[in-house]
Amino acid sequence: MNLDQMRTVLANERTFLAYVRTALSLMIFGMAVIKFFSEQHAMLVLGWVVLGLGILLLIWGSIHCRHLARLISREGGRSGANT
Repeated sequence: MNLDQMRTVLANERTFLAYVRTALSLMIFGMAVIKFFSEQHAMLVLGWVVLGLGILLLIWGSIHCRHLARLISREGGRSGANT
């Protein structure tokens, strides 16, 4: 694996960690809204929606980064043809 491929792999890992960080932030915010505003129906719905969005973002980010990792590893054998 050459230096360009290593940079691409590391960039993909950083992107995955950004998805995880954002998803966890959304889930924690949603749980906080549910906990502290449980008497207000609109805020309770908002909390559950934000919590669900965090879960969906975590799932989508995992799938997306795994797909990109496969593409990067497939392109690894062909990088010498471009130079």
